[in-house]
Amino acid sequence: MSEAPRVTSFRQLDEYLKKAGVPRSEQMIRNNIYIAPLSWFHIEPGFNLRPIDPEHAEGFARSYEQGLYVPPVVAELLIVDGQPRLAMREGHHRITGARIAEARGTALPGLVVTEFKGNKADAVAMMIKTSEGKPLTPLQLAEGYKRLSGQHWPEEQIAERMGRSQAHVERHLMLANADESIKLMVKEDKVSATVAMDVIRACRANGSDPLQTLQAMLTEASSKGRQRATAKEAAKALGTFKVTPKQAQRAFSALQVLEEPLRDQLAGDGPVKLNLELPADEAKHLLSLLEKFTAATNAQAQQ
Repeated sequence: MSEAPRVTSFRQLDEYLKKAGVPRSEQMIRNNIYIAPLSWFHIEPGFNLRPIDPEHAEGFARSYEQGLYVPPVVAELLIVDGQPRLAMREGHHRITGARIAEARGTALPGLVVTEFKGNKADAVAMMIKTSEGKPLTPLQLAEGYKRLSGQHWPEEQIAERMGRSQAHVERHLMLANADESIKLMVKEDKVSATVAMDVIRACRANGSDPLQTLQAMLTEASSKGRQRATAKEAAKALGTFKVTPKQAQRAFSALQVLEEPLRDQLAGDGPVKLNLELPADEAKHLLSLLEKFTAATNAQAQQ
């Protein structure tokens, strides 16, 4: 292009480049983007990993009503009840918002749509990766990984496609394959997905029942006036003893006064006898750690 062409749109530029004999590699290329009537779109029951959030859909409805830019949806051509329909693969909240806007009187020429190419596993993988700017919950993500596993994707392939570690995928698949009662606890926020996955993994290792363990944790939390079981109840139920770096540093700082007496007495062959004098706060801190250790040891002995 030796001089600037007089064009005001992509279409005019496209036509100019073709007439000017510009090589195809330097031309504008259309890439499977269309505008289709809303009535052509079809939502398959149960396909979307995430239930429609009315507030999120309303945000898209307002964008359509105000003429703001909304990214294209992605759909696949299927035959539904003998008629060609565009089955949604990504953009369920956008199509819902567009239908809300249309029902309120907004005249939409249609919806910008990109054609999906791939199999069912590819569709699920795309839905997980995009998720319309609204992240999937850990439980929804777990169900997505389960669908990919059901399409015979090994954990390594899921991890690579999602850009996550194999351990991440393994933990989420354990949650997806857990008892429905456990998943209901997570859904109702009686326990976090992370804690549930930790419990399932630990119970798998020691042969105990994760559902019974989680129920015991909820009972323990309820006795303390809480409706949600936390990692603290999990540690007690599973017999795990954990201290934070801050707790460990505080404990060793308090015991540091024993360093020189220990060194002196270990120089001989006799038994070591020490006198320990601590501020009350530090003594209470040490006692709380010892109680946690004792509780964890007792819980392990009962498993």
